[in-house]
Amino acid sequence: MPMVVFRWGIGAVLTALFLLPQMAPPRFRPVSEAAVQERQPRVYGNDDAPFRQPNSGSPAGQPEPAPNPAPSNSGDRLAPFVPSPMEVVDRMLELALVGENDLVYDLGSGDGRIVIRAAEEFGARSVGIELAPGLVEEARERVRERDLEDQVTIVHGDVLQTDFSAATVVTLYLLVSANERLRPIMEKTLKPGTRVVAHDMRVPGWEVHREEAVTTTSGIGTHFVYLYRIPEAFQQE
Repeated sequence: MPMVVFRWGIGAVLTALFLLPQMAPPRFRPVSEAAVQERQPRVYGNDDAPFRQPNSGSPAGQPEPAPNPAPSNSGDRLAPFVPSPMEVVDRMLELALVGENDLVYDLGSGDGRIVIRAAEEFGARSVGIELAPGLVEEARERVRERDLEDQVTIVHGDVLQTDFSAATVVTLYLLVSANERLRPIMEKTLKPGTRVVAHDMRVPGWEVHREEAVTTTSGIGTHFVYLYRIPEAFQQE
């Protein structure tokens, strides 16, 4: 009899230990490591190309808005948002010889800084393609604030599914793997004479027409700008 009671007691304790976590309110239940990782945003450091912690280009003392990732089911996001320093933006547009007769497409346009700059300082018409809804709204608000609706269009879409064949200039700040996926699309659709200019990450397999190093006023790292010309970039003699 004592042995039966002992076994019954052990069974009751084990059952209670199993059921208590299930009966507890959600906030008190143990959380798996996978669930914790899913809740936490990915943090990108200096070892995650092309993220070299660039200067945001914001006024002194003003923090850059936090990245605004797209929902996982909203399309194929090719890179998180990391803003190009304005010194790099200007050099990209200068190297591509952007002018008032150009139509600039920024693939993965983030907060719209490249397309807005192309319109304000270089007189070009420009289109930004961005997947993250929050960044699309932020960029559109900046366009409205500057009264640039006639020159700048922000498209909410996936660059892999959006037609940008009308571009005379294409700007990129994506991962190398993303540039590689875009390469056959650009080779097939971009017109001869189109300039493609990339920040930090080359287009694999293409011949660079011109390359420049850019040091920002922050002094944090050196950025590189790569200029390509269509079709010379991929049709070498």
